[in-house]
Amino acid sequence: MPFDKAFAMAIEARLLVRSRPLGLRRPRGAGYRKAMPRRSARGPGLAVLALAATFAIALSLSSCDATSARPAVIWTDSPELALYAELFNASQSSYRVAVEWKADLAEALKAPGSSPDLVVGRYLKASGLRDRFQALDYLFGELTVNQAAFYPALLAEGNSGGRQLLLPVSFDLPAIVYRQGGEANASGKFLLGLEDLRKESAAFNQSKSGAYTRMGFSPRWNPDFLVTAAWALGAAFREGRPLSWNEESLDRAVSSLRSWSAQTNGTAATEDDFQFKYLYTPPYKYIAEGRALFAYMKASDLFLAPQEKRAGLDYRWYAEAGLIPVSSNVVNAGIPRAAHDKSAAETFLKWFYSEDGQKAMLEAARTTRSMEGSFGIAGGFSSVRTVTERIFPQYYSSLVGHLPPAEGLSVPGALPADWPRLEASVVSGWLLDATSKPQAQASRPGEELAARLAQYLKDSGN
Repeated sequence: MPFDKAFAMAIEARLLVRSRPLGLRRPRGAGYRKAMPRRSARGPGLAVLALAATFAIALSLSSCDATSARPAVIWTDSPELALYAELFNASQSSYRVAVEWKADLAEALKAPGSSPDLVVGRYLKASGLRDRFQALDYLFGELTVNQAAFYPALLAEGNSGGRQLLLPVSFDLPAIVYRQGGEANASGKFLLGLEDLRKESAAFNQSKSGAYTRMGFSPRWNPDFLVTAAWALGAAFREGRPLSWNEESLDRAVSSLRSWSAQTNGTAATEDDFQFKYLYTPPYKYIAEGRALFAYMKASDLFLAPQEKRAGLDYRWYAEAGLIPVSSNVVNAGIPRAAHDKSAAETFLKWFYSEDGQKAMLEAARTTRSMEGSFGIAGGFSSVRTVTERIFPQYYSSLVGHLPPAEGLSVPGALPADWPRLEASVVSGWLLDATSKPQAQASRPGEELAARLAQYLKDSGN
């Protein structure tokens, strides 16, 4: 989108949000380089409004007297960074940063040409990208960034060969939603695993004339949950050529998911039929209506649902063996070796990881109403533990009593940069098919997945 069009859209959105005209001037030397995409779990209309409002406030915060002809450049696939950059610009006068959105960070980083000064995004741990970042351990020694402030498991995944190449920014978690005070009491546990769900789901099931009229739960209702469950059961999807996994654990995971459906709901076909008939509304709605007992939602979707829709609901984190599988789309930050203005990048990181800085981000998101289209910090929980534990509940009251345990997170290892495409086009669909087969008809899951992946790569010309 051209800058002028984005600027006009920002003004229009600001008028809609504030209901009064504002005189906005185009900033010089800092701010947006490219229009941000919309991203929301609540529908395109609200997403556009919220994100355009972010455009507006970011533009109005920009200083017109930049101290440098060339601001430090941040490449990102997280639209929220635009607002954060402008807050940083307004917080001090020594540096200016400008945000460039990159739909495919991996390709942008590999392409010849100029380098950004800071990168903030997903899937940066891929082997083709890791060596492009400089080690950041010195930031800990200089106390620019507090090493102890991070969730340990998230920080560890940014370490490669004993060097801290990436710093975690945010993460998402899987939640199991159920109705307060109803038949779902979640066994009184803080975490819920498949076995917990199976027992209560089976008791909840009800049929009439041979067809289910209510059903507790099925892992197969949501392909994303199937992948998450397989991961939690040890499948260990990771970077390969292009993808690898733990063969034995994947076999067990698929077998467990098949058995779960057979023991709880009879057959996969029965689950599919029930879903087709009844589960065409958002999960929080069919749970509130008592059609199902449990539903899976990512935290980033759950907390974007209207508060009035969640009023009668409760939730627990999905976990196996006491560990919550962190979603694969962890956001990380890194400074490229070829960065021109490393001092500005370091100063931005120092501000970004401070409690005051992150509280300012959340407050600005609420003020501009972009919080209605994006959860938390860059779409997830803050990697700074005190921010998630102390500040997030001030903005998301439902987190009280539900804070993720710092020592109970299982973080994915390095994934290929195109994991989202592989997951959507191959892995999730294959898991849905594999778990629909009766045990007697099952073959080796790993061999099936390898064949499906090879066919996909052949068809796509890779």
